[in-house]
Amino acid sequence: MIFFSLPVLMYHSISRYPEGLCVTPETFEEHCSVLSKTGWRGISLIEAEEYFLRKRKLPKKVCLFTFDDGYLDNYVYAEPLLRRYGHQGVIFPVVSQLRESGTFHPTLDSPQDDPTVQKLLARLDQRVRITRSGLAVRDILFCSRQEIARMQTEGCMSAAPHSLRHDRVVRSLTFERLYAPRGGGGFFGVPTHTVPWGFPHFDLAPYLAYPNYEINPQLFELIKRIVPQTEKEASAFLKNDQNKAMVLREIAALGDLGRRETEAEYRARIYQEFESCREVFTEWLGVPPVSFCWPWGTYNAIALEEARKAGFRLFFTVARGVNLRGMTSSVHRIKVLNGWSGAKLLTVLQYLANPVLEGTVSLWAALR
Repeated sequence: MIFFSLPVLMYHSISRYPEGLCVTPETFEEHCSVLSKTGWRGISLIEAEEYFLRKRKLPKKVCLFTFDDGYLDNYVYAEPLLRRYGHQGVIFPVVSQLRESGTFHPTLDSPQDDPTVQKLLARLDQRVRITRSGLAVRDILFCSRQEIARMQTEGCMSAAPHSLRHDRVVRSLTFERLYAPRGGGGFFGVPTHTVPWGFPHFDLAPYLAYPNYEINPQLFELIKRIVPQTEKEASAFLKNDQNKAMVLREIAALGDLGRRETEAEYRARIYQEFESCREVFTEWLGVPPVSFCWPWGTYNAIALEEARKAGFRLFFTVARGVNLRGMTSSVHRIKVLNGWSGAKLLTVLQYLANPVLEGTVSLWAALR
């Protein structure tokens, strides 16, 4: 092949939970199996870094498996399946979600008739718990730090940071609704400030990619004074339109809701994030990471500059595109969907590996 582009596959959760970020273990095993049978190999993060940072050549029919966020099911399902079919990959965990634990969860390699294993697998697939007031909320398990280290040192899955918190900042002080108890809810993307019930739901944006607005402390005091802060009472209070209108009037009367941080403050905040990620990973794994995966794939020139100052040199995004040797500021990835058969994934890889074909209409037809 005269031209070569490294295909980088983006997975998140390997689970039977019916959600867009999930690929079932059965589908993922089919992907691994088909690639192996047709001569494709999932390479290591080190090989990918050599390709991007040092312009080392790679053989034909290679790709990079990546897994965002650090879900426990990556340890339970993905790592054993990659190893079973001769592939390697990289997990990008969010540091704040990782537990400290001296014990290890069972995996796909554990005896499947063990009740402990069956209970764990059922919980990975359910991912919902009911609160005391009857709301269904997200219940997602993440790896422990020790499980991340075990995959790095004993398995076939390397690790690199996906930020400390995966938070959002306040991009502007505009809002259309107030925080109220409700089902569902996410585990990433929460604002950096605490959120009392009845607090304005400000316009939020990725933590690393935007300056933040520091909220006036008086606003927190105001909301806590007039809105009950137990889940049940807050829900009843905020369902009343007159109560909501009263809260909005009080917010408007306060006037000063906060101030935007300066560029110097923004730079200092995100530099600390990058530096802390490097320190944590070096402590865990003994080697300082050089790769970083942007939360939501979002960054700007300032964030890229501060990340490089902290020692990162290779950056993964969520954008589609070619991946030529020497490209370091934006590694493109393709999101793998649960509905893709092994044959479809193989077709996508064949297009992604050839930068001449990658931009053609044929690839986008293959992705439908």
